[in-house]
Amino acid sequence: MPVRIISDNCCDLPGPLLEEYGISLVHMPVYAGQSEWDPAGLDAHAFYRWMKSSPVLPTTSQPPLEEMIRCYREALDGGGEAVAIHLSSGMTGTVQTAELARAQLPDPQRLVVIDSLKASLGQGLLVLHAARLARQGLAAGQVVAEVLALRQRMRCFFTLDTLEYLLKGGRVTRSQALMGNVLDIKPILHVNPQGVIEPYERARGRRGALRRLLQVVQREAGQLQGQTVAVSHADAPEQAQAVRSAFLDDFGAAEVIVSDIGPVIGSHVGPGTVAIFFPGKE
Repeated sequence: MPVRIISDNCCDLPGPLLEEYGISLVHMPVYAGQSEWDPAGLDAHAFYRWMKSSPVLPTTSQPPLEEMIRCYREALDGGGEAVAIHLSSGMTGTVQTAELARAQLPDPQRLVVIDSLKASLGQGLLVLHAARLARQGLAAGQVVAEVLALRQRMRCFFTLDTLEYLLKGGRVTRSQALMGNVLDIKPILHVNPQGVIEPYERARGRRGALRRLLQVVQREAGQLQGQTVAVSHADAPEQAQAVRSAFLDDFGAAEVIVSDIGPVIGSHVGPGTVAIFFPGKE
């Protein structure tokens, strides 16, 4: 049997790719006020429209342990192997929950849990790579080795349209947010090798931030010709398509996956965020 691939709804892979490769997902709940958003029918545009008008941030939590156990059991049904690739342990406890779920399986040795150390399509590109390797017939150990090699090279950078949501989440002070808004400062952040979000640079204005992202690609990327890269966005489709065109026309990428940033990650970064993901230099 082909190795089954599992992830969570923070990987932000488009639905057609999930279906094409039979990738299973566990879901981190998102709460808007007192109500839980339905992950099966959630519309990203509607979610970000709600965020813009809401005085409070949505909240998130880890996938329920019972759901993870059920998902893992289903993936292993039939006697094969499975690889689960989850949101960075530097941002959530999902990987720890996954290990607890794995320990409760009757044959846990058939499942490998990988800490992606990434988020959004940075995690998603690892998941997609694993699924394509599994389709080629590679064993679980080979899939894991290839994913870990790509994880080491994967770069994740993003820019925020506003500091408002970092302020609401307590990640910047009111004076920092006010100064950023007055000066039209757009922070550029990245996910470091430990899977933690850190400041990287700053840019003046929206266009300046997108231009700086592409300069980051020039500085940090390896050879992108023939490679798969990705762009995710929080209700910013035009900016995402502009970055996609640059990946294709200026850097020669063979495939650019574009997708919405899902509500779990979007709850923390806010509408207007644009993120890029690509393999860096060795």
